[in-house]
Amino acid sequence: MIEQLRINNIGGIREASLSFSEGFNVITGESGAGKSSVVRALELLTGSRGGIKFIRAGEDKGTVEAKFTEQTITREILSTGRSRAKVDNASVGLSECAKIVNSLVRIQSQFAQMELLEPERQLAMLDSCLPEKIRNETFAEFREIFDKAKTSTRELRAIKKRRAEIERKYANAREIFELMKKARPEAGLEMRLENEIADLTHKISAGERAKESIDLLTGGLSEQGLIGNVEACFENLYDFMNDEEADEVRLSAEKLHEAVKNLAGNFGDEENDINLRDDIEERLGALRKLKRLCNIPDENELLNYCDEIYSNLEWLEKSYVQLEELSARSLDEKKKASVLAMEIRRARHEAAEKLTLRVNSLLSELAMQNITFRINFTDLNKLNQTGADEAEFILQDGTRSGRVEKIASGGELSRLLLALQLSLPDEWLPPTIVFDEVEAGLGGRAAVLSGMQLKKLSRKCQVILVTHEASIAALGDLHILIQRSDGESFMKRIDGEERVKEIARMLSGSPDMTEAREHAKILLGDIISGK
Repeated sequence: MIEQLRINNIGGIREASLSFSEGFNVITGESGAGKSSVVRALELLTGSRGGIKFIRAGEDKGTVEAKFTEQTITREILSTGRSRAKVDNASVGLSECAKIVNSLVRIQSQFAQMELLEPERQLAMLDSCLPEKIRNETFAEFREIFDKAKTSTRELRAIKKRRAEIERKYANAREIFELMKKARPEAGLEMRLENEIADLTHKISAGERAKESIDLLTGGLSEQGLIGNVEACFENLYDFMNDEEADEVRLSAEKLHEAVKNLAGNFGDEENDINLRDDIEERLGALRKLKRLCNIPDENELLNYCDEIYSNLEWLEKSYVQLEELSARSLDEKKKASVLAMEIRRARHEAAEKLTLRVNSLLSELAMQNITFRINFTDLNKLNQTGADEAEFILQDGTRSGRVEKIASGGELSRLLLALQLSLPDEWLPPTIVFDEVEAGLGGRAAVLSGMQLKKLSRKCQVILVTHEASIAALGDLHILIQRSDGESFMKRIDGEERVKEIARMLSGSPDMTEAREHAKILLGDIISGK
């Protein structure tokens, strides 16, 4: 709870220090005295933006410091628009400070009704009414399975996305693979193949020329070649040679003929060379086509790209099994989560009926008997961290029906929140709740009943109320009076005769009117006597 509040240069307050007690604390004062400045100061602690407009005119900064039971929290607003926050004198970010304060204080004013307007908070209020087994065991099991299902879905989506990207990127992979089989790319291959083709072409061409020369010498298969003609010529000359000369010529002719025959067998297999050149040319063509298809002229880059294709397509093949397993697991997890979500839904509908009855009963006592409260559910048709539903608080005022902020005034919203807080489990309540004129528009017995409900609430948590209603102010366990003089707001704790005078002023406008003073004593006497 808040034990002490110090305010410097906020609104009309130059400097003030307020001490609060447990139970029901009331703040009163004439209109314009500065009561709203106290509420604005507390709102600044909870992270309210635009605090510069609340700095006292002519000052460079405004400061709010609240001493809670276990820690002290400070927020400083500078006229430059900057803001600083501290927790136990240690600087913290504004969001961290706001998170801490909002766990300790709940402010309900015409400027701070957001809690009731946020769908997630409305659902959280309802969920606090669920049976303990649902709130603890079922929700814990649901969130665990939901998180698993969410993870599986995310992994599934990632696999499908990568598969689609690979399939799109390597849509021509089949053609690339066929070319890779033919080309068998390696570093420096194109130049080596070109050289091999050139060598083979030269070899084949030289062989063809040599073969033509052999055919010319031997005559081939059908004609007598040059050697045969030479031998025939020598036959005509042998008669003019002696035996030794003739034998020498015959031997030379035979040796020439044998040499040509031997030479013809050394030319190799021309057909094999041609086939080999064709194979190499086909490989070179495949390599060049592969480069064009992949748009990669460099062979080293092409090798890396081919390795990348192999790697990705290998993953693609393996991922199919993973995809099937993950799909089955995701479906199973979603089914389990859906079963639990339906169990939570049934419990919510039952809790909503009970909460609606309690709230409407209290609204009647808070002079809102013409307004009916109910809770509408929306099926999200999907799961999220809270289940499969959204809950929306609805008010009906005569023929009008709609969301609470569309139907209720600021004061009615405060009273609705009061009714809800009295209807919700005690653990939902924060240590301190601040109300700003919750009784707006009330009077007589309705105001008294509202005050009694606030009093009842103050037995569960600390209540700080800014009020203009005497009958409610008289119920306070601690009474703080705010007065304005010479453009400044001053505040003090009042008791005894001072309190009688303030209650009398609130009743009649004059602190000295005898009837008002007697009435004030009666109201305060009722508190003392417990009536």
